[in-house]
Amino acid sequence: MTARSVARKEVFTALKKVLGKTFTLTADMIVTPPKPGFGDLSFPCFTLAKGMSRNPAEIATELAAKIGPSKMIKKITSAGPYVNFTFDDEAFGAHVIDDVTKSKKRYGRGTTGKGKKVLVEYANLNTHKEVHVGHLRNFALGAAAVNIFAANGYSAIPVSYINDLGSNVAKCLWGIKKFHDGEEPEAASRLNFLGSVYTEATAALEGNDEAKQEVSAIQNELESGEGEWFALWKKTQKWSMDNLKETFDEFGLSFDRIYLEHEMIDETHQIVNKLLVEGIAKVSQSAVIVDLEAEKLGVNLLRKSDGSLLYNAKDLALALHKENDYHADRSMIVVDVRQSLAMKQLAATLKRMEFSRELIHLGFEFVTLPEGAMSSRKGNIIRWSDLRDAMEERVTDSTVLRHPEWKPKVVAANAKALVMAAVKFVMLRHDPERLMVFDMEEAMATDGFTGPYILYTIARINSLHTKTKVSAFPLASALIDPQEVQLLRKVAEYPDIVAQAGTEMRPSLVCLYAFELAQMFSRYYAEVHMIDEVQPSLTAARLGLADVVGSTLTNAMELLNIPVVKAM
Repeated sequence: MTARSVARKEVFTALKKVLGKTFTLTADMIVTPPKPGFGDLSFPCFTLAKGMSRNPAEIATELAAKIGPSKMIKKITSAGPYVNFTFDDEAFGAHVIDDVTKSKKRYGRGTTGKGKKVLVEYANLNTHKEVHVGHLRNFALGAAAVNIFAANGYSAIPVSYINDLGSNVAKCLWGIKKFHDGEEPEAASRLNFLGSVYTEATAALEGNDEAKQEVSAIQNELESGEGEWFALWKKTQKWSMDNLKETFDEFGLSFDRIYLEHEMIDETHQIVNKLLVEGIAKVSQSAVIVDLEAEKLGVNLLRKSDGSLLYNAKDLALALHKENDYHADRSMIVVDVRQSLAMKQLAATLKRMEFSRELIHLGFEFVTLPEGAMSSRKGNIIRWSDLRDAMEERVTDSTVLRHPEWKPKVVAANAKALVMAAVKFVMLRHDPERLMVFDMEEAMATDGFTGPYILYTIARINSLHTKTKVSAFPLASALIDPQEVQLLRKVAEYPDIVAQAGTEMRPSLVCLYAFELAQMFSRYYAEVHMIDEVQPSLTAARLGLADVVGSTLTNAMELLNIPVVKAM
């Protein structure tokens, strides 16, 4: 059990003993005090007082007088209607140190999801388009969700579903033949070529009904899996898939399986036909729909009047595929809020098909730029490759100035790590439902609520060992400075943060925690002599404390899928 868990158990046992059988005490009644100065844990007496028809402040005073200290609890006081419990600094600190040093990379992990399997589907990009800044939030959120589920004991399975046969693909292929027939772009510029052609084709199709019919015919031919258009699709689809896999590797994204839209075509037609036979779907104006008006979800369009399938229909086939492959207890889909209605329609249709698994939509708001929203159709996007190169160039220049002795390979690896930390952290520090504005300057700052700031703190901690020959030895009895006590209190909160982030699926909680812990250590570092040659035992204890903080920060960053660097 973690230090806070042991302390909570002692508080629970003490309260239960004095309350007896007249009141049903539950663990969630023991909370964090409303004001930091009151103590470390608190029991509000409102519910108890209501049942007894008494003043809660009077009851709190009586309870505090009846409860004595325990191994982890040093002081019990009352403040208004609260009974407050203060930890014993040495006993609690020793337990925290023991937790971190013994658990190491597993510190913070829990068992809430033990024996349960959760599937996380994310990074569902379209082929024939470029990866841009707007996609990065999906990457970061999905990877963090997988890690957070795993840290809470679940068997977490990451999968991706690539849309490689939608209307956008047909538009792009039409544009290639219409405006660039015979052109063969260089390998390095193939995705830029496809992206610009898509934008060009979208503009040309505006108000051109005849051209739109041509695109519709192309999509139908693609779904048939043969013909001239299919041959062009096969060639350009490989361009896109090669690029996507490189990008996934770059972001440290690993998938148990990558599903492809074109693999779902035959099965989707079979499902739609079966739904028609069973009366779940019906024909309306030559299209196939599922009427969800009873659920106030409108109409779920599965197959258009021209016979082509909609994403909603293919999602049904995908859901059944995932169930057959993994039999997960829960299935999460990470996709932006524009798909909220489609996700509700998918769940409602699957329910009518007697699909009983829990389906969760982890939605997130758009990423915009300081100058406004992005759109692949309009071509006003910031390509990930362009952003990455610009950020890496900037970090490389500053690193060379600080460390002229570093070899180019080391500088390059450091730059990549810092860029990833900047991008992933800024995408995760906001709650998913909040619209976010991506500002490169702000994301890369080393002195604020950013990934580089956390990495800088970890690197600073690592550097301490190069400044002395004293070996680290964290000893709670030597760590009596108020800031040392508070640092250990903060480290002790980490397992609770991981659990809460898993319950609420809010990686932002981990970001905020890491930032606050880094801030606390930075203040401590600035105000306390870490290396004291006159007192080597104190130096050893403080180095040990720094290592405990560094280890916790590292675990938090890796939970967010952000690798750390040893030096900056």
